Amino acid sequence: MIKDVMVYLDGTKEDEVRLSYAEPIAQQHDAFLTGLLCVELPDIVSAGDGVFSVGQVAAELQQEAEEQGDRFEKELDARFAKHEFRSDLRRISATPSYMGQSIANEARLADIFIATRPYKHFSEKPEIFENVLFNSGRACLFVPPAIPASKGPYNNIVLGWRNSKQTARAVADAIPFMQRADQVTVAIVSDEEAAEERRVEPGADIARHLDRHGVNVEVRNINGWSDAAAALLNEVERSDADLLVMGGYGHSRFREWVLGGATRDVLSKAEVPVLMAH
Repeated sequence: MIKDVMVYLDGTKEDEVRLSYAEPIAQQHDAFLTGLLCVELPDIVSAGDGVFSVGQVAAELQQEAEEQGDRFEKELDARFAKHEFRSDLRRISATPSYMGQSIANEARLADIFIATRPYKHFSEKPEIFENVLFNSGRACLFVPPAIPASKGPYNNIVLGWRNSKQTARAVADAIPFMQRADQVTVAIVSDEEAAEERRVEPGADIARHLDRHGVNVEVRNINGWSDAAAALLNEVERSDADLLVMGGYGHSRFREWVLGGATRDVLSKAEVPVLMAH
């Protein structure tokens, strides 16, 4: 059940794109919408002794950032005042090194967090949204840049299924969307021989699980692909899907989360929203 939606806002033109996805979700699910305005404060690094006060410069730069945040907040307040559903605007300020964790802390208070996909576009912020995906404990809906949402619920959904805790969590979070869809395709990508040759029926168990939730589901075994991300994105295009659901995978490197290959590729190329959970 989705009753609390949070959307990332930063005062740029992409706010309109993100809101075009967030607002219909809040309306369709009778949910509360929280706009999270994130004001990025400059990181100040001292270069040693100088003729000016580093502290004074830092204070001036941070004041400029907050004043710009005031202007963004005023514009967004006017937008939110027009909503015919329950909504609110929150604001946080943080330096880039702390912004991801600050957003993750806020996202824990929502059922779903919405942001632009974090790779291969003009305003990418991968470290921030990797942090949210891995540390918020909530589903993340990553939407394509510069492509506003079409109206209505998601009617055709592709689920990239792996029998893993990450995908299971994504499925649980996506069920409210799947129940409203006309068709859900469970796509199982394998580089092995056809499942029939191994006398197994992959996907049957997850299909039964979704059917018990009232989901109209079809299973497709996609064999012979060495690139799982390309296979999933091809299935999205082939089926004209409007939402992709999958687990978010990564590994820790020097205590920083780094997305795995397939996850990163999808979040670099997807032209439909991608619901992920970790």
